[in-house]
Amino acid sequence: MTGTGRDHSFQEIRPVRALQTPAFELAEVTVPSGFAEHDRRLEELAQAAAAQVASRTELLLAPLTDSLVEMSLDLGNGFEDLLEDARANVGEEKYGLARELLEEYLEQYPDHHEARYLRAYCMFHLDDEEHEEALRILRPLRDEQLEPGLRDRVGQLRRELRRRLTPGEITAYATVVKANPRRAFARLETFLELAPEEGTLSYLLALGQARDGDLDKALATAERGAAEADGDREQVAALARRLRLALLAPAVRPVVEALKQGALYQARSMLAGVEPGRPRAVVLEDLDAFIGLLIVRPHETPVPQLPSERLNDLYALIAEPDTQQAMLLMNTGRVEQAENLLARQLALVPGFPWLNFAYALCLLRIGRHPDRAAACAEIAQRDPTITQGRELLTAIRGWQEALVINPVVEEYVKAMETVRGGASVNALSLLGTRLGLLQRRLPELRRAARTEAGTQVVEELGKAIGDRLTEIDEATVVGALFEKYERVMSTVQGGIRTDQEATGLAASLDALTKEIRTAGKRSGQTTSVRRQLDELAGVVSARRSEVDRVTASLKVSALVQRFNRLAEEQTSSYSRSTRPDPYRVRAELTGILQQATALRNGGRKTLEERDRKLLDDLIGAISGTLR
Repeated sequence: MTGTGRDHSFQEIRPVRALQTPAFELAEVTVPSGFAEHDRRLEELAQAAAAQVASRTELLLAPLTDSLVEMSLDLGNGFEDLLEDARANVGEEKYGLARELLEEYLEQYPDHHEARYLRAYCMFHLDDEEHEEALRILRPLRDEQLEPGLRDRVGQLRRELRRRLTPGEITAYATVVKANPRRAFARLETFLELAPEEGTLSYLLALGQARDGDLDKALATAERGAAEADGDREQVAALARRLRLALLAPAVRPVVEALKQGALYQARSMLAGVEPGRPRAVVLEDLDAFIGLLIVRPHETPVPQLPSERLNDLYALIAEPDTQQAMLLMNTGRVEQAENLLARQLALVPGFPWLNFAYALCLLRIGRHPDRAAACAEIAQRDPTITQGRELLTAIRGWQEALVINPVVEEYVKAMETVRGGASVNALSLLGTRLGLLQRRLPELRRAARTEAGTQVVEELGKAIGDRLTEIDEATVVGALFEKYERVMSTVQGGIRTDQEATGLAASLDALTKEIRTAGKRSGQTTSVRRQLDELAGVVSARRSEVDRVTASLKVSALVQRFNRLAEEQTSSYSRSTRPDPYRVRAELTGILQQATALRNGGRKTLEERDRKLLDDLIGAISGTLR
């Protein structure tokens, strides 16, 4: 008889993947004062202009006679009929005839507000080619004092004309600017004279002029756009502030250098001599006040109590050149030098968004101080002009969580490698201990997860650990049952020699069978565990059947031995002339016969062929003797 042992194998386990840090690629290599966004912004606007289909919805003409009170001229009766007829024809949508009447009327009264408006209105409806001329006619009316009803209609018509004409101007500018920027600028300037409300065009023109090196003209364009635009006003105003800083920077550079070297009194004295060539900029006053704070509080970096725009302008004046230099260093692979440069500036202007953006990017690239990098990225992403601020923060958040989550994932993988190909009960116990320790760290990992991907990885890891621990519990029970079977079978390695040994082994196997059945009734078992339990149950059942056959064979052997002893006694008694008691012999033979018959009748499944033949011979011999 031999036993069997099993190593537990984990099957169909989905691997837990490590968390990948989101990639971040810098799209623009300079801070905004480099005006590098001109081409990108132009491309966006050109694509939008190409896709835009101008709506041909007709404008509704408000009543022209009852609500309109002419404010510009007191007319006589000579030409009043012309205006009345023109109004009537406009109402009947006879725009060609109305235009002729209005042009005749305007020869006598060229400044008449309503007539000029109606002429432009007729041109709007008659021919698309005359839309620009209609806008030119309406341009002076924008600045003249009009009756409120007429002013509203003028504004409405101007907005519609601008909406239709502006996309074409953007397309024309995009087509010409690369080959002939001055020509493109001139055309855009001409259109802006007609439509100064188009803040987007002021922004685009100012950017182009700045990129072309004419900062003074660019600033004038941006300042006018900020003053007159009714769309994108904030964007144009922000550009104007940047341009002012760009113009001031060369004059202020010696002051800033003295400030960074700690020569505060010298810096303040030099600042007093700066003449920017226009009324003193507010940012210079803020710089002077900042230097004063540093003088009063030399052992700390005070934060000026200024509105956010003014504070950003102050910080940009101080740190923008170094930020640009750091970006160039990063682009040439000198990230450590960039980090050192930015760290020094950050101590002086901790709230400057672009400096924080660059520093966070540096730390991400060199893989140091993730929490500090996240704090800097949070400051940077508050500035809407930093278009990649949110993307950088997302990448750093992924980096932060990966630093916490991935080591635990790696430890899980290493732990599972220890049982690759199978495991003993002892190995499973050690694995369960390791996985239990990892399971205790799951709350920490859930707190560390900052992104959806991180949360998903933690949940996958938690489920994997839970599944493995459940399987280990079951596998440990199965393994223990296999080991118990081995111990039971080891007691009869030399074979079963006595009926007592057979009885003891049978009892042990019966007890083991009950334990296997109990284990098999547990819920949630895997297919592998159920298969192994069934396999062990089959082995135990086979061994139990073998015990029954051995037991039967021992009983047959014992009966044969008893019969043979009686036969020997009979033979030896004749030689000694001492005959045994015939009644005792007959009684013993009868007992042997009864036991042999009972064993033969009840042992059809447990008797080997040899044992059955022995019993048949024994029964025949005894029966013949007792006749």
